[in-house]
Amino acid sequence: MGEKQEREAFDRRHAAEVVEITVLTGTTVGGAGKAGGDLLWTPSADVIAHVDERGELQVAQGRLSWLATDDQRVGWIHDLRAHTQYVVRVRRAAPDPTEYVRYGQPVPDLTGHFALDEVVARDVHVPELDERLARWLTPVVVRTDLGELGLERAYGHYSGEVDWAGTPVQVLLDVDESVSEGEETCAAALARLTSYAVDAAGTDARWRAYAASTLVDLANDWQRDGDDAPDGPVTPESFVRRIELRELSIASDGSATAYYADGDLFWGHVILVEVETDGSTTDAYIAG
Repeated sequence: MGEKQEREAFDRRHAAEVVEITVLTGTTVGGAGKAGGDLLWTPSADVIAHVDERGELQVAQGRLSWLATDDQRVGWIHDLRAHTQYVVRVRRAAPDPTEYVRYGQPVPDLTGHFALDEVVARDVHVPELDERLARWLTPVVVRTDLGELGLERAYGHYSGEVDWAGTPVQVLLDVDESVSEGEETCAAALARLTSYAVDAAGTDARWRAYAASTLVDLANDWQRDGDDAPDGPVTPESFVRRIELRELSIASDGSATAYYADGDLFWGHVILVEVETDGSTTDAYIAG
């Protein structure tokens, strides 16, 4: 597909009508993606509220997106900043239901999603959006016996460092389902974390053993492919000794992902261990 066809496809996913609104950007601004084979990038900026063309405040979260060439990667044309208000000309997202039916997927609710055509004014201040930003950035902290966890509202989780059997570990706990903004809790994920922490060393040992049993053969393949001669074959026992828990992410349904430093078994990649809601381990793999 050429550049012209990519732009036409992008336009088909949005309404033709251009409206002028004021947006408040969120935390994630300035990233871009490009599908394999595409010529154009799709930069985007999260939106945490906007004042629509009728002057009405809309607090639904959404996104601005647009197209850019390789030569426009510096600043991605519009050079947007986080937590900033802009007057913009946009076109509303208008997903084609047939595209989603074709792949058996539901049509997403893209209220608050727009194609960005033009930035009219920068760093404006609408009082309602100023108040919205102040609420958005208000710190929320949960204090536990394991450590303090702070709400990262943009990502829907609490994060912090906890004492895990004498070792500091970063944890991410998903916000509970069906909670309103300003009332975010992480009770479900915290309960699961607490249950694991009762026997932190034993929990860690089980996850290490599972990773070793799943990945030891792959580790030996990587070691043989290295430039230096290995000290000897990697055994399940040496695998367990070399890896170290660094991060634990727990979803609101109780499932979890444990992230281990690989001890150079895989040349610095991270080892992930997937844990189901019942506590059983179901997969281990490398990433990064």
